[in-house]
Amino acid sequence: MGRYEGMMIASDLDGTFLDAKGRVVRRNIDAIFAFCAEGGLFTFATGRHHDHLPEAVPGVERLVNMPVIVANGSYLYDFSTDRVLAEVFMEVDASRAALQYARANYPRVGFRVSTPQGYLTDGRTGYMQKFIDYSKKHRSYLVEVAPIEHWMQRLWHKIVFQGTCEELDSLYADLKETFGEEAFEYNKSSATLFEIQKKGCSKGSMLRVLKQSCEILTGRPIKVFGVGDYENDLALLQAADVAVCPANAQETVKRVSDMILCSNDEGVIADLIERL
Repeated sequence: MGRYEGMMIASDLDGTFLDAKGRVVRRNIDAIFAFCAEGGLFTFATGRHHDHLPEAVPGVERLVNMPVIVANGSYLYDFSTDRVLAEVFMEVDASRAALQYARANYPRVGFRVSTPQGYLTDGRTGYMQKFIDYSKKHRSYLVEVAPIEHWMQRLWHKIVFQGTCEELDSLYADLKETFGEEAFEYNKSSATLFEIQKKGCSKGSMLRVLKQSCEILTGRPIKVFGVGDYENDLALLQAADVAVCPANAQETVKRVSDMILCSNDEGVIADLIERL
């Protein structure tokens, strides 16, 4: 039996696995390969789509030995078979109404919608023009530019709003007041990004699905270490058996964490593995 049999690490990507400049920390890579060689299970739980991961983490298909939790828990993707294993979509009427409300009341806030085919945006703000330009340089970001009236027949994973911290905090409060706490999962994934998705859909909800499936397949209990740094990681940490965060995490995240380790720049995943 390997040293790490029965252990799983589910790590956030930005601000956690990657350093402050979005780079891979070599110490993490070496530690993960050693962890998996001794029976450990490793995966990512990120707000990004699965097709963005190979660009952010070269060789990600060899690094993870479990399906990845992507789009903030909207779907579970298996690189070994190149297919989606589980998927959650937003309620049609509520999501369309929320997007139209945001467009009417926050004209300076940009938005994009995550779908199985990539992102949709109308490109009407400077934020979204920059995102479109970025997507042209990074082919993994599939972006379709069209008026939102053309989107209504699509299936949506989540809506991502981009603006100043003040604008997004105001939009956050207004959407909760207008549509209610139970309409959506509301999360800020950075100071300038605010996301909504179906109520009950989160990194944490998909982690529970992944853990249960793994326990059924292996016939043994799995101890999960969830690692994250920001508000959209709270559900992940709460669903894990052990909640872990880097030193650079938000204070709200630190308060729910069982372990606060080194910063993302120093290799927090390696720090965790060395302590197991």
